[in-house]
Amino acid sequence: MYRNLVYLICAILLLGAGSAQAVSKRELEERIVRLERLIEQQSEMFLRMQRLQQEMRAIRGDQEVLDHTLGTVKRRQQEIYRDLDDRIGKLERAAASTAVEAGPDMATDVEEDNAAGMEEQQLYQQAFEHLRKLEYPQSIKGFRSYLTTYPEGRYAARAQYWLGEIRYVRGAYKQAVAEYRKLVENYPGSAKLPEAMLKIGLSYRELGKGEAARKQLAALVARFPDSPEAAEAAKHLK
Repeated sequence: MYRNLVYLICAILLLGAGSAQAVSKRELEERIVRLERLIEQQSEMFLRMQRLQQEMRAIRGDQEVLDHTLGTVKRRQQEIYRDLDDRIGKLERAAASTAVEAGPDMATDVEEDNAAGMEEQQLYQQAFEHLRKLEYPQSIKGFRSYLTTYPEGRYAARAQYWLGEIRYVRGAYKQAVAEYRKLVENYPGSAKLPEAMLKIGLSYRELGKGEAARKQLAALVARFPDSPEAAEAAKHLK
């Protein structure tokens, strides 16, 4: 059928030209072959154009997916930055508040304590001063040094709490859990215990450990039902 179509096209062209000259069969065959090649080339070009169009559509589709993914990543990054900024702000305010509250107490301690007590106070205060300036590596080193020297000291629970807070505010949730747990286990009478339990639960949530987070938050609500931390934990449990 394809060859008949070619013959028909050639016949029409010859008739249209009105040529009176006889055309040999061989010449006609040659013309047909050339015409077939031309049609084949055009068909190949058409197929290539179709493939290019399909590839272009696929590329546009991939680009749309990439743009959507990139937009999602940017939004998540902005949320993380805002959250981190908020946490650092809270840490700064808490540090400033603790510094104000600790001033009179420490002044009294200086009057009552001996030289050893004053050395303990200074060691803690040095670490805390680094924290106030947001010098986290130096603060971590200072609090660890204090806890090594005075594991049962007057400020031991506070030092352990700040070690957890520094890890938490910097997004090191696995390390934060470890530090907060030391506070829960070693200083069960600390006033910072409810907050430490809350931060353990929130850290588990950030680590993708939903079940562990729920158990921790539920334990906080059960142990300290009237605390502000329990109220916040209840919100997360909902």
